[in-house]
Amino acid sequence: METPNSRSDQPRPHLAEMTWPQARCAALNGGRVILLPVGAIEQHGPHLPVDLDNRIVVWLCQEAARRRPDLLMDVPPIHYGFNEHNMGFPGTVSVTIQNFINYVTDVCMSFVRQGHERIVLVNGHGSNAALCALVARNVVNGSETALAAAINHWDLARELAAQIRESPRGGMAHACEYETSWYLHLCPELVQMDKAVADVLRQQSESVWVDIMEGDGPVALIDDWSRVSNGSGVEGDPHTASREKGERYAETEISNLTAFCEDFKRMKTRPRRNYTARGSDSNPWFEDPTTEPQ
Repeated sequence: METPNSRSDQPRPHLAEMTWPQARCAALNGGRVILLPVGAIEQHGPHLPVDLDNRIVVWLCQEAARRRPDLLMDVPPIHYGFNEHNMGFPGTVSVTIQNFINYVTDVCMSFVRQGHERIVLVNGHGSNAALCALVARNVVNGSETALAAAINHWDLARELAAQIRESPRGGMAHACEYETSWYLHLCPELVQMDKAVADVLRQQSESVWVDIMEGDGPVALIDDWSRVSNGSGVEGDPHTASREKGERYAETEISNLTAFCEDFKRMKTRPRRNYTARGSDSNPWFEDPTTEPQ
C-alpha cells in the first residue's frame, strides 16, 4: 500500500538509486545540496577494519539525505585518498596528491555541468582535508554560479567531544576513542576490542601535536607513521570508546551538517566583476580611467 512517504513524486535521497531521467529531475527541480563522501582505505590498528573512513562518511551522508530529501542528496563516494604516510601498514591504499585533486575536481564539476549548484565534500580522512579544500576552491573558480565547500566530519562534533571525551590530548587522532566509538555504533560485530591497544604519542614540541578533536598544533608535521607508531598503527586510546558515544557523535554530526546545508542552500552568488585594466566594470574606488587615484 502506498504511503505519503513512498509516493513516486517524493524527492529521492540517493543518486545511486536513480535512473537518468530521475537524476535530470533532481538537478532541474530539487535545488538540493549534494553530499559527496570522501574517504580512504587504510590501516586502523589491530582492532578496526580498513574501511572505517569510508563507512563513517558514507553512512553520515546517506542518513542525512534520507532524513532530509527535500534539502540533501547523497552521491556515491570517493573511496581512496592520500595515504602515503600509512603505506608501511598492510591494507592501505594511497593516491598521489595531484591525481586526487584532479580526480575529485572532475567528479564535482560533472555535477556542476549537469545543473547542480551546491556541493559539500564530507571528508573522513585527515590527510584528505587540505586536498578537499583545494578541490572545493577549484569548483568555485571553475563555475559562474556553483559553490562547493569541504568539511571534515569530526569538526561537526568538536563541542560534544570536549564534553564527553575521556582521553587526553593525543587520545583522539586515529583508530582512537572517537573513531572506535563510531565503529561500535555502526557495526560493532566487526570491532575486535580484545585487540585494541593504546598508543598516545608523546607531544613532540610545544607547537606540534595531533588531535582531531582538540585541533592540531600550530605547526603542521605529519611523519611517516611506521616511524612514530609503536607498531600498532593506533594514535590515541580506543579503550575509552563506547557505542553510546558513537551514537551521540553520529546524531550531532547529522544535525550540524544539515544546519550548515540549510545555510549553504540560501547563499547567493553575485556576478564576477572585472576591475582590471582589461575589464569593463566600473569600480567606485576608481571611477575615472584616465586619472590615477590620489
